[in-house]
Amino acid sequence: MDMHTPDDHSDSTEPASHHLSAELRPRETPRGIRGVVHTVAYLVGTSLSLGSPSVADIIVVRTATGNEVLRSSAGDLIEADTLLQQIQLDLEAMTVGEFLAEWGHIS
Repeated sequence: MDMHTPDDHSDSTEPASHHLSAELRPRETPRGIRGVVHTVAYLVGTSLSLGSPSVADIIVVRTATGNEVLRSSAGDLIEADTLLQQIQLDLEAMTVGEFLAEWGHIS
């Protein structure tokens, strides 16, 4: 099954940043008891350096259509920033095909 469509630019030699963009989207904080559990897990995980629930998702979209090609949990604030920076560097350095091969994508 062919995962690429004719207009996905996967065979283009231009940087992927000409066709794709990345952003962080905050996750909605659960409400009620789930919100309390989430907040406690975040505080305990952070204070004990155990990690914490993801605060955002990293999303890569096709600039022409807005369609998502990648969505992933971005981790805590530091991890999210690091991941976004790496993806933006790869979007500048790789073609669309190379980027999708490296990072995967949603068909």
